[in-house]
Amino acid sequence: MHMQQRLSFLAAAFVAVLLCGCAGRSTAPREMSAAQSIVDQATAVVRKQLEGPNREAVEEMIRDAQGMLIIPAMGNVSFFFSVGGGNAIAMARTPDGWSGPAFLSKGTGGVGLQAGVTRTSGIIFYMSGDDLRYVLDTGVVFQGNANVTVVDSDVEFNRTAEFQETGDVVFVGDTTGLYAGVALNGGGLSDRTGLNAVYHGVEDGSPENVLYHVPTVPEGVRPLRDMLDKAEKDAGHLE
Repeated sequence: MHMQQRLSFLAAAFVAVLLCGCAGRSTAPREMSAAQSIVDQATAVVRKQLEGPNREAVEEMIRDAQGMLIIPAMGNVSFFFSVGGGNAIAMARTPDGWSGPAFLSKGTGGVGLQAGVTRTSGIIFYMSGDDLRYVLDTGVVFQGNANVTVVDSDVEFNRTAEFQETGDVVFVGDTTGLYAGVALNGGGLSDRTGLNAVYHGVEDGSPENVLYHVPTVPEGVRPLRDMLDKAEKDAGHLE
């Protein structure tokens, strides 16, 4: 009887291990697919801005920026993930060109730059590498003392003293439901280390690692990198 119980236990343990292994194998393709979908959406955001009325300005910012946060279209948000959730990818300038992506997300909560926006998509450019590292270290979209400029597809505005003509941080994108009452507030993003690890094929999926220490570039992000490289070259021709 004891022998039968022992055999039953071993069989159950074996099945459990087998199922865990299958679950791990089945999860990775789903995560890879989800990650690539976010990258494809981010690529579409950059393409739209490079084909829009602010093309020359966007090309110059791509040339000058040390980092960027690309935000695919999201609904029911109050600018920079204030209300509701969404995904974004971070890219960083390195000696070898643009690196990344590092995947980030935001859940619900009243945080961010309150601007009464019900829908937004676009690119946040960081002219200083320190500002991008601040995002990675703290999860906050920008430092409180940063000069922030917002360029909408229809209107550029600097509503408060924090908004300057030439900013440390520049948002270029499309917004709807925008009103004039702008107030700065705290904000936060979460690292998606699992997606980072799967997409880059590494064990350490921290944003710091995939942006600054992983030498290889995933094939799925090459169209985005090629687009950024071309924009930099085109910006140089404008001068």
